[in-house]
Amino acid sequence: MTGHGDLLRELTPQVLAALVRRYGHFDIAEDAVQEALLAAAQQWPAGVPDDPKAWLITVASRRLTDLLRSESARQRRESAWLPPSQHAPSTDDSLVLLFLCCHPSLSPSSQIALTLRAVGGLTTAEIARAFLVPEATMTRRIGRAKQTVKASGVPFGLPADDRLPVVLHVLYLIFNEGYAGPGRVELTAEAIRLARMVRRLRPDDAEVAGLLALMLLTDARRPARTGPYGELVAMADQDRNLWHAKDIAEGIDLVTAAWTREFPFQETRGYGTRPSAAAICHASGCQGPAARYQGPGT
Repeated sequence: MTGHGDLLRELTPQVLAALVRRYGHFDIAEDAVQEALLAAAQQWPAGVPDDPKAWLITVASRRLTDLLRSESARQRRESAWLPPSQHAPSTDDSLVLLFLCCHPSLSPSSQIALTLRAVGGLTTAEIARAFLVPEATMTRRIGRAKQTVKASGVPFGLPADDRLPVVLHVLYLIFNEGYAGPGRVELTAEAIRLARMVRRLRPDDAEVAGLLALMLLTDARRPARTGPYGELVAMADQDRNLWHAKDIAEGIDLVTAAWTREFPFQETRGYGTRPSAAAICHASGCQGPAARYQGPGT
């Protein structure tokens, strides 16, 4: 993206969620938001609007109107519409949108692609490059995922079932895709950014805190993870001076706070985020309750 890329990526899920909540049509709304982002990239260098979120919602709403008018069911679909508002809604439905992208009817690969596109704000070309597949292949994958969500008829709102473990698992898969391969740092950075977003929306959830800690503590070792010829370096042999101390400190604070919460850890919550983070914390020289966890891998 442009120099406003961080702001646009932060606003992307909020703008898309606002459109889907008001108008429905997740698949077409996502296309309209992408066009609004393109318009912002072209126009904002001359000056960012006073309310960037409201600007994006207005532009995307107008584009969504144009897209729906081109369909045969225009009159039926437009009959229940409200005119686009010039003010951004006060609520942030980003987590609801993330739940929608992680719909259980989608395959893990489709959940990941749709999450990166709709919530992460990455272009199809960027996602295709990250996964080392042709852009046309990724376009079809995302298109099928959007059609599946549309066909499910699921209303836009928090699901009745506890789908947060699925969301966390998808974010973990995105992180692993980036961490496992060279030159794919953008995926780990995006996974961490999305984990921070979920943490902001669910600040009291220990599993969310544990996942973010796991990502930070793992990614902090990236500079020391490989040698001069690309060979992997065991953790015990890594030069800790190369580790990102700020990320390690944040990860330790997160996992220690999660570990000392009053409620017990639930082993059924997916893949054991807090024990995994605690194990890495232990290996990193962390002190306190988290370091005393003696689970798998420690």
